Amino acid sequence: MTRTRELIEEILEIRQRRRSVHRTSELFFRMIALERAFERRSEIEPELLKYFPVALVACLEGFFRLAMSEIIDTGPPFLEAAVKLLTNIKFDYEFIKALHGKRITTGDFISHQVPLSSLTHIQTHLSALLNKEFLRELRNVTNRVAHEIHGKPKTPILADPDAIYGIVERTFELRHIICHELATNFKVSCDDVERCFFSTMLFLKASGELISETLHPGAPLTQTDMNIAAGEELHHLLEKIRTIEQEIISLLEKDRAEEFTLAASSWHAYMESWANFEANECKGGTIWPTMYANCAAELAKQRVGQLSEYLENYKQRWV
Repeated sequence: MTRTRELIEEILEIRQRRRSVHRTSELFFRMIALERAFERRSEIEPELLKYFPVALVACLEGFFRLAMSEIIDTGPPFLEAAVKLLTNIKFDYEFIKALHGKRITTGDFISHQVPLSSLTHIQTHLSALLNKEFLRELRNVTNRVAHEIHGKPKTPILADPDAIYGIVERTFELRHIICHELATNFKVSCDDVERCFFSTMLFLKASGELISETLHPGAPLTQTDMNIAAGEELHHLLEKIRTIEQEIISLLEKDRAEEFTLAASSWHAYMESWANFEANECKGGTIWPTMYANCAAELAKQRVGQLSEYLENYKQRWV
């Protein structure tokens, strides 16, 4: 097995271990569980307390890999900017085959191979992709919901950026010590963990705001508007799917057209069932429609690509 094929299999395995393809949703699931455990920190044995920085760095690495993949796959100008990250990354036939088969994306492949084990790595990679000094821009990021919806003063999320950056660096350092050394004489205090926890949460919040506003400036903020926007995107994709389906059916003989119609109906049922399953993580909440529509839209995008490729190949048979 070639190294590229191994990387592709690693990416696919990682994807299967996630509940969602969205960085915000995936981070939400992980941080909610971590926050619940953190609330009981006074009851936790000192040895287990050490592992909070490990989990926090996992959140940082996972979030920024998904963010980088999303940024690159958004297309120009970010796709062109990704060339700055390609110093030690090579594309070969295995990658082209996986990309053509839509098993992975360019963003998946590149983001999987860059190091994200320090704040410097985050600064370097995000600055290159966004064409702006990431940590400098982060200093002035505000919470749009707080001041646009709730009328609060427009103040930066990071009240003391330098202190936050220092503690995030310390979190990476603690993770390295705990994971790579026996460190039997090393202690982590509850105060240390609290500083790491709250600083990392603020850093992730500000980073998410900056990335979202860069990719989707002025995006909907209220849950109602988000639900409407997500629903409209899904409706557009499903209409596109139905159009392609009708074009395929018009080219098929009667028996094959009936088989295709049955298969298409089964796909629609699968999409609805899986999107329901994903969204039911937040069953009863106002975010449910957005979760449902986002999951369904991801499946619909893949389906558009699949059907478009099938239609093109089928047409070429009769050229």
